[in-house]
Amino acid sequence: MKNILIFTAGIVTGAVFASNFSHNDMNLFENEGECISENSFEVFQVLDSGDALANEIEEKYSTSLHTGLVVLFLHENGKSYYDDQIIKIPSGKCVKQIGVYKYPTKDGFEKTVPIVDIRKK
Repeated sequence: MKNILIFTAGIVTGAVFASNFSHNDMNLFENEGECISENSFEVFQVLDSGDALANEIEEKYSTSLHTGLVVLFLHENGKSYYDDQIIKIPSGKCVKQIGVYKYPTKDGFEKTVPIVDIRKK
């Protein structure tokens, strides 16, 4: 009986870990989420891994305003980022959430932001 319980617990644990990929402070979802933005983004910090934290910007009246949305773009498929880079979202595409990222701010607070990728609507 004890072996059956251990076996069942192992299967449940495996299923939970298989549904989401987690690495350090990143948790990638099994399925992509909804479109969260079609606006451009401005990179404000490139991490040692090559991933980039970026602010969403809304362009109005020939000025760019930060909306308050902060996201993480992953360094994948040869993509590279640099500080102050503007990431434009092509027509017919949007930014979809594919996970979450937790990191400490300079002030010592923990912040959680969506991990995103540019994909078809």
